[in-house]
Amino acid sequence: MKRIYLLSLWLLACIVLPMKGQAVAQADLLNLERFEHIDSSADSGRGDGKYLDLSSVKSVTAPNGHHRIEAVIYVSMPAANMIQGLSVQYDYQMNHSLRHLINDHDKSLKQGVNTPYISIWRAKQENSGITGTVNDGGTYYNNGQIRQQRVYAENLKAMILPAEFGDEKYKLPNLMYKKVYGIAYDDEP
Repeated sequence: MKRIYLLSLWLLACIVLPMKGQAVAQADLLNLERFEHIDSSADSGRGDGKYLDLSSVKSVTAPNGHHRIEAVIYVSMPAANMIQGLSVQYDYQMNHSLRHLINDHDKSLKQGVNTPYISIWRAKQENSGITGTVNDGGTYYNNGQIRQQRVYAENLKAMILPAEFGDEKYKLPNLMYKKVYGIAYDDEP
């Protein structure tokens, strides 16, 4: 019985571990055919920053009025000898794209409701329309070996979540949206 238990744990690890994404080395992230560097003001120019695994970007089933996209991103921190791989999912509320809010505002103006345009900006700042979740994660050394370290919620907030309008963290989900649908999220009617 003990052998069956250990065998099942080993099989479970073989099934679950590959879902964390592949371990990557710092040199792998420079492959422009597979990864896209996400420009950020926090990048030092020494290989650090966020990288989108282009082969992982895909749309997934979403309820009406929403689009969902999954992808794997890697956050490289060469000075700390660390790369964090994150499997993320973003949910896009289609009725909260900037173009949709502008169209609604224009309809209201035609109906005689005199709401200032700044209300569109405020509505986007209150709710960007994009919700992100991290489904899985792994940490690696710069050479690609697995590093036994957890991904902390505070780090996620600093790196990718939440996707607030007007913030740098809003750029990644918009890039993913454009890769899948060919149009920027905020240009959707």
